This record gives sequence, C-alpha cells and structure tokens, in this order.
Amino acid sequence: MPHGSSSSSQVSSLSSKDKNDYYQLLHDFEELYSEANKIAVINNRLNGLNSWLENRVIQLEAETVDLKTDFEHLEMIYSNLVDCSEKQLARKPCENCTTLKNQVKYLLKTCAKFTRGK
Repeated sequence: MPHGSSSSSQVSSLSSKDKNDYYQLLHDFEELYSEANKIAVINNRLNGLNSWLENRVIQLEAETVDLKTDFEHLEMIYSNLVDCSEKQLARKPCENCTTLKNQVKYLLKTCAKFTRGK
C-alpha cells in the first residue's frame, strides 16, 4: 500500500505527532504485508511439495503391494519345486532342479529385500 493512497485532506488535518504515528503505522503495515506475501509464496511451494510427496507415497505403497504379491507367488513356486524335486529324487534326479532352486532362492532373497525396504 503506497503512501499516496490515503487522501491528502485526511493527512493534512492531523497533527505532526499523529502524522508521524500514521506514517510509522503505514510503514509497519507495508512491511507486514510484504512478509505475509513471502510466507504465502513459501506456503504454496510447500503445498506443492507435499502433494508430490503424497502421490509418491501412494505409488510406493502400490509398488510394495505388487512386490508382496510377487514374493508370495515365488514362495508358492519354490514350495512346489521343493515338493517336485523330492518326488523326482525318489524316482530319479532332475537335471535342472538344483539350478532352478538356486534361482528361486536368489529371487526370494531379492524380493525380500524390496519388501523390507532395503
């Protein structure tokens, strides 16, 4: 709010002490208004950052659910492989069972790291 925004007849009718008080009050108001605008800009930036972070949390939660599903699926495959290999060992050894078991163990460990956030 500039100094010339008030009517000159109102200011001229005031005493010099009142004028000084008026201009000091006006100056203080202008400073306060300027600071309030700065805070509003900062608040808008932080609101934007907050919105982005909230969306990122939602994305990460969805990713965690997907990884947990994949982990459970791999555990099921692993348990089926163990059952299958035990049955085949009773008959004859499987050529790929050891390799497949190692791959499944590796994948289970990898998925476990993701689900634990490591």
